[in-house]
Amino acid sequence: MTDPHDTAVREVRDFYGRRYRIGESDRLLLGRSRSWMAGLPWAAMLAISLFQYGYGAALPTLAAADGWSVWQALAVLGLWVVAQAAGSPLGGWLYQRVRPAVTMLAGAVCCLIALATLAHSGDPAVVLVGYSLLGGLGAGLIYMTCIATVTEWFPERLASRVAMVGAAFGYGAIPFVVVAGLLLTPANRTVVLDATAVLVCAVVATCGLLMRRPPRHWWPQQIDPQRWALDRRLNRSVPHNRPASRPYPPMAAMRSGMLPMMFVVVVLTAAMALFDIAYLAGTAYTRGLPAATLVAAMAALAASNGLGRAVTSSLADRIGRRATLGLSLLAGGVAQFGLLAAARNDNHPAALIGFAALAGAGAGAGYSLLVSLVRDWFGDDATVPNYGIVYSGKAIGGLAGTVLAGLVVTTPDSVVPFVVAGCLGLLGAVLTRWMRQPGPALVRLPSAVP
Repeated sequence: MTDPHDTAVREVRDFYGRRYRIGESDRLLLGRSRSWMAGLPWAAMLAISLFQYGYGAALPTLAAADGWSVWQALAVLGLWVVAQAAGSPLGGWLYQRVRPAVTMLAGAVCCLIALATLAHSGDPAVVLVGYSLLGGLGAGLIYMTCIATVTEWFPERLASRVAMVGAAFGYGAIPFVVVAGLLLTPANRTVVLDATAVLVCAVVATCGLLMRRPPRHWWPQQIDPQRWALDRRLNRSVPHNRPASRPYPPMAAMRSGMLPMMFVVVVLTAAMALFDIAYLAGTAYTRGLPAATLVAAMAALAASNGLGRAVTSSLADRIGRRATLGLSLLAGGVAQFGLLAAARNDNHPAALIGFAALAGAGAGAGYSLLVSLVRDWFGDDATVPNYGIVYSGKAIGGLAGTVLAGLVVTTPDSVVPFVVAGCLGLLGAVLTRWMRQPGPALVRLPSAVP
């Protein structure tokens, strides 16, 4: 093991040629434990989680109060997803060039404006600009900054820590889902949304001011990186998740064919996820789905979206990230047919909530798994920009899923959109079987770890 009292800063390489900067403890760099660099991104993700699921729960109240059509209401959600996905690569680019505080503060201001717009305006055009474009951009900047921060501070526990932080983007919305679905009214709308805007801005801004980046290639002092790269007793994912054979910057990753395939997988995943949110919200607005059922189904969707990431990150260490990703997409695809069965049975509450939970788990797991898969396949140096490219596929998928949901809620007894959404998940599961790690098919490991 590396001597924890050895403060000589130096760089070492492992069997795969990856570089590690050792000799600096987290407390030496931060003045406190690096657990702060997981807790702060977690809190920030918790704060912005309401934009996606919370809006879905609030949609019936907002749309009815402002006289929006179902397509206008869903357009607000769809454009927000496009802006959030498009803002994420920008957040990754800025993360590598400016302090996290700069990006986080910009995102906090955008979120403040977004919720204030929703509180004070019912004009669809104003809401599309203020809430969807600015709010989505701000959430994208915050999302990628949080993911990048935890990625750099926890290189030896990337999957579990990214899953923890990413999960907050799902289950963090539950309190607001309850408030928006059961307590929000046209009379208290301004007070509730203004208070939420101030709270979200304050949390994100505070987290951003305290977040720091480690030195390039930093590695925790108490773990020997050369042993960690090979010894399954230290790194249980070693047998199933082989590191990259060489660095793949974005253009090289694109030429490998695997980064575009991951992009397509995100498109399919996002289409399912946004179909589910928009379908539940739109059904509550147009067909009188009880508020309690909407809240329970949306909360189940959000909770399983978050908790599914934690479960699959652990499973991925045992059977491999690619295989786990395929199983997640399979579950998400099957869940769409379950939602169809619930819809054909007059939206039976138990079935609707149960399949919403399965859908959330299947869709949510893909995002966190892909962070680790991108690093494993394309190398540490380009994890942030490569994942930013992959994640931007959410823009296309989210828009497609919202349109499919709109077709369901505006066309009585429609079946085709459910079938399409389910087939998208099944197609994603099939695509993972064709995904192969770039580089040599086999790397010969040493016969024993010293």
